[in-house]
Amino acid sequence: MSGILERLLSNKAPSTSKSYLIGLERGRIWAADYADYFEVKEWGEIEPEDFGSITLPHNEELHFKVLGSESDLELEPYIKGWLEGVKEIARK
Repeated sequence: MSGILERLLSNKAPSTSKSYLIGLERGRIWAADYADYFEVKEWGEIEPEDFGSITLPHNEELHFKVLGSESDLELEPYIKGWLEGVKEIARK
């Protein structure tokens, strides 16, 4: 786990910003290390406004649950950050 994630997870209080930043970092990690080109392209085109219809890829849903057990996370800002992290990698 990255140092950024560890530091953010050490804060147990719920926070929209914390959830967004953790999602952002996880999105970067997923897009750079686990997803293939087509997955990154597909997820990189999704807009955060489509939030109601978004479910994370299976392994990422599991990561959210595990991270949420370590620190209180909010789903909507997490997904918005996750999508932005994927888009950041897709632009590179």
